[in-house]
Order: sequence, then structure tokens, then C-alpha cells
Amino acid sequence: MAAGGVTAMRIAELNDIAYVATELTGALRERGHDVTLIRPRLIGATLAPAIKPLVAPARIDDWLFLARKISRGNYDAVHIHYAYLGIVGVLGRFPFILHCHGTDLRSSTPFTRPLIAQALAKARHVFYSTPDLAAFVKPQRPDAEFLPNPINTDRFAPRPLTHEAADVFVACALTANKGVETILAACQQLARTRPDIRITAIAGGEATAAFDAIPNVTLISPHLRSKRPGILGRHRVAVGQIYEGAVGMAELEALACARPVVTHFTYDHVYDVPPPFVQANSPGQVAAAVGRLLDDPALAQTIGASSRDWLVAHHDRRLIAERVETVLKDIVEGRQ
Repeated sequence: MAAGGVTAMRIAELNDIAYVATELTGALRERGHDVTLIRPRLIGATLAPAIKPLVAPARIDDWLFLARKISRGNYDAVHIHYAYLGIVGVLGRFPFILHCHGTDLRSSTPFTRPLIAQALAKARHVFYSTPDLAAFVKPQRPDAEFLPNPINTDRFAPRPLTHEAADVFVACALTANKGVETILAACQQLARTRPDIRITAIAGGEATAAFDAIPNVTLISPHLRSKRPGILGRHRVAVGQIYEGAVGMAELEALACARPVVTHFTYDHVYDVPPPFVQANSPGQVAAAVGRLLDDPALAQTIGASSRDWLVAHHDRRLIAERVETVLKDIVEGRQ
């Protein structure tokens, strides 16, 4: 018997995007379910869109292999992450939840769009991980549901800072789809006006060289996720993406660590209580917000504490797993 009197289920989590499946797997196991996380080979996933059709036969073979593997696994229900991979559920003819994550919809191609359409049509339930994706999903599945990304709030937790700590962490990739031009310009402005402020960013992405040229920026190598709480714990302020008006796992993890997050977020209405992000949508606004928070550690601490409380109330992985469990239970018992 699982938590809350729910009958334990055998669940397959297929694919892991931004560690969402990892967190759900852990939380569902804690609730008493038998969960298997299956990582597909994703043949050709890193190839340029123009080349991907060349590996289509191998990708189809992989999808058929996954469909057979899951069908033989006698799972009660399957949770598939990334929209076009829902074709595995279509091929296997088993009940599945489809979970959309962003690039799968925003960067769909003539090859993936028909797959996505079939997956959306056949899924028993559809989740999407950031509120901006409603515009892509709702026209085909009006019943699709925004599911907040699950955060392990035991691992991502507050750590003490010295009063004089004046470090900033860029908590997103240095890529165009994160609004990196705005963040870069803000860091360049801070280098001129506040050379005392130290900034850390993760190398990788098209703007890496430009960040490396800024004197008070330190680039670190991409790292294991297990090191992220410690990295966040050494910084007083985090800067998130300034692009779609939504945020990802990195910004949410910073909130969980009780760090104020400077970002551009425009979807307050999807929550009962708006998230306590520090809003900024231009280089000047980002630089000003960072300076204000570092000059007033008490303010940064207050915002950080409210950020932690809000995150726990809306994104704790236990809460999110409970919602997934409810949907899976309804599917298994034939109510959906």
C-alpha cells in the first residue's frame, strides 16, 4: 500500500528532462510505488535539424524497441517526458501521460510535429512544465495541465552566508533562448560601475567567450547537479533567464536555497500566490537589482526567506508527485 491508502503502482518514467523525471521517480518511490526510470538512447538528438531525418530509421527502431520493452514490463501506467517521444506510447498502445517541457514544442520540426500531434491526441493526460507552453499545447489539448517542476527541497536548502558576501550566480545557460544578451550587457555594466561585485557563470553556450572577457566574471565548468546546492550556497544573489517570461529548474533551485532571483517572470496568475522574483527585463534593471540586493544584505535575506517559503509551498517534489500519483491512479482505475 502506498501513501494515503493508495494502492502501490508499477510506473515507468520514460526520459529525463531537466531532472524532472529524476525528482518524480524519487518522490513516487517515497510514496511507496515501484518506479523505473528509463533513459532512451535519443539517437541523433544533438544533430542539426537538417541532418536529423538521416537518422530517422534508427530513431524509429529505438522507439519500437522502447514500446516493446515497456509493453512487456507490465507497468500500470507510463509517464513520458518530451512531446514527440509520446510516439512510443502510441506505438505500444499502452496508457500514458505526456509531459511537455519546452524545446520539444518551441523547436518542433516538420519531422516531429506529426509525432507530437499524435502523442497529444492519444495521451490519457497532458502536463506542461512552464506556463508559457500553454499557447502550444492548449489548442490541441484544452484539458492540458500546468504541472510545476518538482524540486528536492531537502537537497536544495538554505545555507548561511557571511554578511560581506557579494557574489552573484548566473543561474541559466549562456544561450540566446535564455536571454543571454540582456544578462551579458548587465554584467558588462556591473564590471564598469561595480567592479567589486563578483559574478560566477557556467561555461557553455554561444556567449561563453564574451563572459570570459569580463574582468569580474569567473567561469566554471559544467558540473554534476549534486554540486549545485553548494554553488548556490556561496552566492548571495542569482540571476535567471530574461527571455520567455518563464523560468526553469535552475531558478527554482535558487529559490529553494533561499536566494533572491533576478529574472523576468510574467505568469503570476498561474499560482494562487505570485512568486517573489525580483523583476527585471533590461540590462539596466538587472544591474540595478543586483546592486540593490548586494548593498542591502538584510533585504536579500528577507526576499530569500520568502522565496524559500513560496517554493516549498508550490514546487516541493512531494506535492508534485502527489498530483502525478492522482492522475496515474485515475488512469489505472479507468476514470480517465
